[in-house]
Amino acid sequence: MKRLRTRSGLVVGLFWLLIADMASAGDYALVVGKGIDVCEAYLKNLNSFPNDPPMVCERKVNPKFPEFSKPVWQPMDAVENLGLLEQIERQKLHREEEYIRNREKLIAWFKEHIASGRIRLALANIDFERNGTTANEAVLQYERADCDPANESNFAGLAGRAFYVLDPEKVQIDVEKSKSISFYDRADIFLFKERVYLTHWGGDLGFRNGTLSVASPLHAINYRTRCDYRYKAHSSRRHP
Repeated sequence: MKRLRTRSGLVVGLFWLLIADMASAGDYALVVGKGIDVCEAYLKNLNSFPNDPPMVCERKVNPKFPEFSKPVWQPMDAVENLGLLEQIERQKLHREEEYIRNREKLIAWFKEHIASGRIRLALANIDFERNGTTANEAVLQYERADCDPANESNFAGLAGRAFYVLDPEKVQIDVEKSKSISFYDRADIFLFKERVYLTHWGGDLGFRNGTLSVASPLHAINYRTRCDYRYKAHSSRRHP
Protein backbone atom coordinates (compact mmCIF):
# COMPACT_ATOMS: atom_id res chain seq x y z
CA MET A 1 0.00 0.00 0.00
CA LYS A 2 2.83 2.38 0.87
CA ARG A 3 4.48 1.66 -2.50
CA LEU A 4 1.16 2.37 -4.26
CA ARG A 5 0.78 5.72 -2.50
CA THR A 6 4.36 6.65 -3.41
CA ARG A 7 3.77 5.73 -7.05
CA SER A 8 0.50 7.72 -7.13
CA GLY A 9 2.27 10.74 -5.67
CA LEU A 10 4.98 10.46 -8.31
CA VAL A 11 2.40 10.32 -11.12
CA VAL A 12 0.58 13.38 -9.77
CA GLY A 13 3.88 15.25 -9.45
CA LEU A 14 4.88 14.40 -13.01
CA PHE A 15 1.45 15.50 -14.25
CA TRP A 16 1.78 18.95 -12.71
CA LEU A 17 5.33 19.29 -13.98
CA LEU A 18 4.07 18.55 -17.48
CA ILE A 19 1.30 21.14 -17.19
CA ALA A 20 3.73 23.78 -15.93
CA ASP A 21 6.17 22.86 -18.70
CA MET A 22 3.52 23.13 -21.42
CA ALA A 23 2.57 26.61 -20.19
CA SER A 24 6.16 27.82 -19.80
CA ALA A 25 7.49 30.95 -21.41
CA GLY A 26 9.08 31.48 -24.77
CA ASP A 27 10.28 34.39 -26.86
CA TYR A 28 8.42 36.83 -29.11
CA ALA A 29 9.80 38.03 -32.45
CA LEU A 30 8.36 40.96 -34.39
CA VAL A 31 7.40 39.80 -37.91
CA VAL A 32 5.05 42.59 -39.06
CA GLY A 33 5.57 46.22 -38.07
CA LYS A 34 9.34 46.44 -37.85
CA GLY A 35 10.49 50.01 -37.32
CA ILE A 36 7.09 51.18 -36.05
CA ASP A 37 7.39 52.79 -32.63
CA VAL A 38 4.55 50.98 -30.86
CA CYS A 39 5.46 47.61 -32.41
CA GLU A 40 9.10 47.80 -31.35
CA ALA A 41 8.19 49.04 -27.86
CA TYR A 42 5.56 46.33 -27.34
CA LEU A 43 8.10 43.68 -28.34
CA LYS A 44 10.30 44.82 -25.45
CA ASN A 45 7.27 44.68 -23.17
CA LEU A 46 6.38 41.13 -24.23
CA ASN A 47 9.91 39.85 -23.72
CA SER A 48 10.18 41.54 -20.32
CA PHE A 49 8.19 38.65 -18.79
CA PRO A 50 10.67 35.77 -19.32
CA ASN A 51 9.08 33.47 -16.73
CA ASP A 52 5.45 33.96 -17.75
CA PRO A 53 3.37 31.60 -19.88
CA PRO A 54 2.45 32.82 -23.37
CA MET A 55 -0.01 35.71 -23.27
CA VAL A 56 -2.93 33.60 -24.41
CA CYS A 57 -5.42 34.96 -21.89
CA GLU A 58 -4.06 38.20 -20.47
CA ARG A 59 -1.56 40.60 -22.03
CA LYS A 60 0.29 42.40 -19.29
CA VAL A 61 2.19 45.66 -19.54
CA ASN A 62 5.36 46.10 -17.53
CA PRO A 63 5.37 49.16 -15.24
CA LYS A 64 9.01 49.75 -16.15
CA PHE A 65 7.67 50.97 -19.53
CA PRO A 66 5.56 53.98 -18.44
CA GLU A 67 4.40 54.76 -21.98
CA PHE A 68 2.15 51.67 -21.71
CA SER A 69 -1.02 51.46 -19.65
CA LYS A 70 -4.29 49.54 -19.49
CA PRO A 71 -7.84 50.95 -19.28
CA VAL A 72 -9.33 51.22 -15.82
CA TRP A 73 -12.28 48.82 -15.86
CA GLN A 74 -15.15 49.23 -13.42
CA PRO A 75 -17.24 46.08 -12.82
CA MET A 76 -20.89 46.22 -13.89
CA ASP A 77 -23.76 44.18 -12.50
CA ALA A 78 -24.48 41.75 -15.32
CA VAL A 79 -27.93 40.83 -13.98
CA GLU A 80 -28.97 44.48 -14.01
CA ASN A 81 -27.62 44.81 -17.56
CA LEU A 82 -29.22 41.79 -19.19
CA GLY A 83 -30.52 44.16 -21.85
CA LEU A 84 -26.98 44.78 -23.09
CA LEU A 85 -26.26 41.05 -23.21
CA GLU A 86 -29.46 40.47 -25.15
CA GLN A 87 -28.50 43.12 -27.69
CA ILE A 88 -25.10 41.50 -28.22
CA GLU A 89 -26.47 38.00 -28.75
CA ARG A 90 -29.40 39.30 -30.80
CA GLN A 91 -26.96 40.59 -33.42
CA LYS A 92 -25.63 37.06 -33.92
CA LEU A 93 -28.99 35.59 -34.91
CA HIS A 94 -29.99 35.87 -38.55
CA ARG A 95 -33.74 36.23 -38.05
CA GLU A 96 -35.77 38.12 -35.46
CA GLU A 97 -38.19 35.21 -35.07
CA GLU A 98 -35.23 32.97 -34.19
CA TYR A 99 -34.31 35.32 -31.36
CA ILE A 100 -37.91 35.52 -30.08
CA ARG A 101 -38.22 31.72 -30.15
CA ASN A 102 -35.01 31.23 -28.13
CA ARG A 103 -35.23 34.24 -25.82
CA GLU A 104 -36.28 32.39 -22.64
CA LYS A 105 -33.48 29.85 -23.03
CA LEU A 106 -31.01 32.65 -23.70
CA ILE A 107 -32.02 34.57 -20.56
CA ALA A 108 -31.72 31.39 -18.48
CA TRP A 109 -28.28 30.74 -19.98
CA PHE A 110 -27.18 34.29 -19.12
CA LYS A 111 -28.32 33.98 -15.51
CA GLU A 112 -26.68 30.59 -15.05
CA HIS A 113 -23.32 31.81 -16.37
CA ILE A 114 -23.52 35.08 -14.45
CA ALA A 115 -24.11 33.12 -11.23
CA SER A 116 -21.12 30.86 -11.96
CA GLY A 117 -18.88 33.87 -12.70
CA ARG A 118 -18.26 32.89 -16.32
CA ILE A 119 -20.05 35.99 -17.62
CA ARG A 120 -18.61 39.27 -16.38
CA LEU A 121 -19.17 42.86 -17.50
CA ALA A 122 -17.01 45.92 -16.95
CA LEU A 123 -16.98 49.50 -18.20
CA ALA A 124 -14.22 51.97 -19.10
CA ASN A 125 -14.16 55.42 -20.67
CA ILE A 126 -11.73 55.44 -23.60
CA ASP A 127 -10.67 58.17 -26.03
CA PHE A 128 -10.05 56.41 -29.35
CA GLU A 129 -9.26 59.38 -31.55
CA ARG A 130 -6.92 61.41 -29.29
CA ASN A 131 -7.53 64.42 -31.52
CA GLY A 132 -8.62 66.89 -28.87
CA THR A 133 -12.16 67.20 -30.23
CA THR A 134 -13.97 63.89 -29.73
CA ALA A 135 -15.25 62.78 -26.33
CA ASN A 136 -14.42 59.58 -24.51
CA GLU A 137 -16.45 56.54 -25.48
CA ALA A 138 -18.12 54.28 -22.92
CA VAL A 139 -16.70 50.83 -23.72
CA LEU A 140 -18.22 47.60 -22.45
CA GLN A 141 -15.95 44.63 -21.75
CA TYR A 142 -17.90 41.39 -22.09
CA GLU A 143 -16.21 38.25 -20.76
CA ARG A 144 -18.13 35.03 -21.32
CA ALA A 145 -15.63 32.24 -20.69
CA ASP A 146 -12.73 31.35 -18.47
CA CYS A 147 -9.26 31.08 -19.98
CA ASP A 148 -6.27 28.91 -19.09
CA PRO A 149 -2.97 29.19 -21.03
CA ALA A 150 -2.24 25.53 -20.15
CA ASN A 151 -5.42 24.41 -21.92
CA GLU A 152 -4.60 23.40 -25.51
CA SER A 153 -8.03 24.42 -26.80
CA ASN A 154 -7.50 27.90 -25.35
CA PHE A 155 -3.96 28.06 -26.73
CA ALA A 156 -5.00 27.13 -30.27
CA GLY A 157 -8.21 29.07 -30.66
CA LEU A 158 -10.06 30.75 -27.86
CA ALA A 159 -13.06 32.92 -27.25
CA GLY A 160 -14.23 34.76 -24.23
CA ARG A 161 -13.70 38.53 -24.36
CA ALA A 162 -15.10 41.21 -26.63
CA PHE A 163 -15.59 44.98 -26.53
CA TYR A 164 -18.57 47.14 -27.47
CA VAL A 165 -19.10 50.90 -27.62
CA LEU A 166 -22.19 52.07 -25.73
CA ASP A 167 -24.43 55.08 -26.20
CA PRO A 168 -24.00 58.01 -23.75
CA GLU A 169 -26.73 56.61 -21.48
CA LYS A 170 -24.93 53.22 -21.40
CA VAL A 171 -28.08 51.26 -22.23
CA GLN A 172 -27.63 50.61 -25.96
CA ILE A 173 -24.86 49.02 -28.03
CA ASP A 174 -23.63 51.40 -30.74
CA VAL A 175 -23.40 48.81 -33.50
CA GLU A 176 -21.48 50.91 -36.00
CA LYS A 177 -18.86 52.17 -33.55
CA SER A 178 -18.49 48.69 -32.06
CA LYS A 179 -17.38 47.35 -35.44
CA SER A 180 -14.22 49.43 -35.05
CA ILE A 181 -13.13 47.48 -31.96
CA SER A 182 -14.43 44.06 -33.01
CA PHE A 183 -11.28 41.95 -32.60
CA TYR A 184 -12.16 38.25 -32.64
CA ASP A 185 -11.43 35.59 -30.02
CA ARG A 186 -10.11 36.82 -26.67
CA ALA A 187 -9.36 40.45 -27.40
CA ASP A 188 -7.55 42.83 -25.06
CA ILE A 189 -6.80 46.56 -25.01
CA PHE A 190 -3.71 48.52 -24.07
CA LEU A 191 -2.68 52.16 -24.46
CA PHE A 192 0.67 53.34 -25.79
CA LYS A 193 1.39 57.04 -25.39
CA GLU A 194 -2.34 57.41 -24.70
CA ARG A 195 -3.35 55.81 -28.02
CA VAL A 196 -5.57 52.74 -28.00
CA TYR A 197 -4.54 49.36 -29.44
CA LEU A 198 -6.32 46.01 -29.62
CA THR A 199 -4.60 42.65 -29.22
CA HIS A 200 -5.47 39.10 -30.26
CA TRP A 201 -3.82 35.69 -29.79
CA GLY A 202 -3.87 32.82 -32.28
CA GLY A 203 -1.92 29.65 -31.50
CA ASP A 204 -1.03 26.26 -32.94
CA LEU A 205 -2.19 22.88 -31.69
CA GLY A 206 0.26 21.07 -29.46
CA PHE A 207 1.33 24.30 -27.71
CA ARG A 208 4.05 24.75 -30.31
CA ASN A 209 3.84 28.33 -31.52
CA GLY A 210 1.47 31.25 -31.68
CA THR A 211 0.94 34.71 -33.11
CA LEU A 212 0.03 37.76 -31.06
CA SER A 213 -1.44 40.56 -33.17
CA VAL A 214 -1.83 44.25 -32.37
CA ALA A 215 -3.99 46.70 -34.33
CA SER A 216 -5.38 50.18 -33.94
CA PRO A 217 -9.18 50.56 -33.89
CA LEU A 218 -10.65 50.94 -37.37
CA HIS A 219 -12.01 54.42 -36.73
CA ALA A 220 -8.70 55.69 -35.32
CA ILE A 221 -7.74 56.95 -38.78
CA ASN A 222 -4.90 59.17 -37.57
CA TYR A 223 -2.72 56.26 -36.41
CA ARG A 224 -3.45 53.11 -38.41
CA THR A 225 -1.12 50.37 -37.18
CA ARG A 226 -0.62 46.60 -37.40
CA CYS A 227 1.96 44.50 -35.54
CA ASP A 228 2.38 40.71 -35.51
CA TYR A 229 4.61 38.83 -33.08
CA ARG A 230 5.58 35.20 -33.50
CA TYR A 231 5.75 33.34 -30.22
CA LYS A 232 8.11 30.39 -30.00
CA ALA A 233 8.51 28.18 -26.96
CA HIS A 234 11.95 27.87 -25.44
CA SER A 235 13.89 25.08 -27.11
CA SER A 236 14.42 23.39 -23.74
CA ARG A 237 10.69 22.97 -23.28
CA ARG A 238 9.22 19.51 -23.81
CA HIS A 239 6.26 19.17 -26.14
CA PRO A 240 3.36 16.83 -25.40
